[in-house]
Amino acid sequence: MNESPRELTARASRLAQEERWIEAEASYRQLIALQPDSAVARHNWGVSLQALDRHEDAVAAFEQAIARQPDYAAAFLALSISYERMGALDAALVGIECARGIAPSEGRYQLQHARVLNASDRVGEALELIDGIAAGSSAYAESRSLLGLIFKNAGRPDLALEAFDAAIAADPALVAARHNRANLHLQARRFSLAVADFDAVLARAPGTSWERGLRLYAAMHVYDWRDFDAQRRRILDELARGLPSAQPLIVQHLTDDPACQQVAARLWARVTLPPPAPRLPWIGVPTDRKIRVAYVSRDFRSHAVSFLMAGVLAHHDRDRFEIAAINYGEAVDDPMQQRLRASVEAFLDVGHLSDAEIRRACRDLSIDIAVDLTGYTDGARSALFAKRLAPVQMLFLGYLGTSGSAHYDLVLADPVLVPEEARPFHDERILSLPWYQPNDAERPHPAPLSREAAGLPSGVFVFCCFNNAAKITPGMFAVWARILRECPDAVLWLLGEGEEAAAHLRAHASGLGLAPEQLVFADRCDRETYLARLAAADLFLDTLPYNAGTTASDALWMGLPVLTLQGRSFAGRVGASVVTAAGMPEFIADSEERYIALAIGFARDPASLRAHRDALIARRAALPLFDPAQFTPHLEQAFLTALRTPPE
Repeated sequence: MNESPRELTARASRLAQEERWIEAEASYRQLIALQPDSAVARHNWGVSLQALDRHEDAVAAFEQAIARQPDYAAAFLALSISYERMGALDAALVGIECARGIAPSEGRYQLQHARVLNASDRVGEALELIDGIAAGSSAYAESRSLLGLIFKNAGRPDLALEAFDAAIAADPALVAARHNRANLHLQARRFSLAVADFDAVLARAPGTSWERGLRLYAAMHVYDWRDFDAQRRRILDELARGLPSAQPLIVQHLTDDPACQQVAARLWARVTLPPPAPRLPWIGVPTDRKIRVAYVSRDFRSHAVSFLMAGVLAHHDRDRFEIAAINYGEAVDDPMQQRLRASVEAFLDVGHLSDAEIRRACRDLSIDIAVDLTGYTDGARSALFAKRLAPVQMLFLGYLGTSGSAHYDLVLADPVLVPEEARPFHDERILSLPWYQPNDAERPHPAPLSREAAGLPSGVFVFCCFNNAAKITPGMFAVWARILRECPDAVLWLLGEGEEAAAHLRAHASGLGLAPEQLVFADRCDRETYLARLAAADLFLDTLPYNAGTTASDALWMGLPVLTLQGRSFAGRVGASVVTAAGMPEFIADSEERYIALAIGFARDPASLRAHRDALIARRAALPLFDPAQFTPHLEQAFLTALRTPPE
């Protein structure tokens, strides 16, 4: 039986309240067919489209509602929100100014006006509007949450925390404030506090995009493995069903399956990034000028990416190439950043610019190749590449995997990282280098610390892993426990994440039959001390599904052999790539059993391990892995190949 408009309105409203947006959108379309002149129906239809991230369609719906009811302030508000999310900030500002013209003192309209002003870098005006939203207003809690984001982006985490706390005090059920505070805690390495806030969000809004993955990722940093396997399975199942459950970088910590990682990357690109812009005209290799390459990153400072790239930037052939660094991170008085500034023809600090302004700056430089050194890591501005910075765009170094999109033409790799059978799991063409990772020959080489100075017991074999704690999964730790049970006089030396994390891991160790003293934790320290510590260990144990990258080359640089477990994905093979480039393939295991056997064998035969170590130290200076002067011509040849090959 056909539903009446009243029945259809009730059903659509119920579906919207339950956030069943696909069904709600279909119901509102049916309602509009029955009531084509209803401004309210078209507005509500637009809201459902907005919830599905179909913002262009939502804009059309809101404009139709306004055409039927020109004083419809709520439709102007919704129109502004969709324009803001599309990045059309001028249009968003016009929409909200119309809404405020109809209802100037309405708090939610002031709040959206402040959001748009903030997004337009008119922060002072945004703060004035926020200050005008009184306590007790329905928009007050949201205004505090927005204030927290403004302070967070301004580098004032203390004030941001105060604002988020105020928002939650005003409205404990405000999911956005809980989410924002959780991310602030995560960024500040207050992992357990982050977990508590993520749990609160999931309890109130279990379908919140990306939240489940963020919660598990925060917990992994403190070895909080409660229901780990069930949570991991749920995340991967939701991703397979097209639900935005975890960001691609987090998925790389949860599975070594390259097909699953590709699904996660494709979903992230589809949900969070604009559609790819048309390619810029392809001109091939310029014959009348130098080739212009822009490296784009937020990490041009004392950061792992810069520790690897510094030598490359200095060794480019200036007769053939002009090099720019596009820095959307902070401009800091940092020795590494100062060195990078001196190594390139143009160093642009663009963190304060909009994406459109950054694209114009790159096009003003006539960039031929844009190299993204950040990818889908923290703070990335991937939309820059979606809208095209250069005719040729490629991913390199900072993010280990596919973008799952058409935003990049190429991924730089080597035959170990991406063997022929793994190429279908990349949405870009693979451009292969002889070896993948560059290194800086000028990195510090401090004298090794003594065992006593390093806080290690004497007379023991020291297994070491200074990887990020989130790379240590319950499965990986169980493998290490098997090794340590066979080597009772050995210790496992890990990077500390505080007393709570240490207590959690010791409890896991006890449950696996290990003595508490077999775990030793190193406090965080400066880079030179960290490198000196590495030389005090006997064998570095790598992790899977996410291998050591920079940390592996740091260990080898200090003469510490790295035993890696080779997986199937890019992130699970980078350790093998580095170890291969160091000329030590005998330290690559292709199964857990082989990994365990090799680790136990080296611990029981320290003389053999010492011989490997002495050989590494003797040839280290000549290894191509540590010579950017050898690496850079191969990279330049890859750039020429990219320019000579028309896009498909």
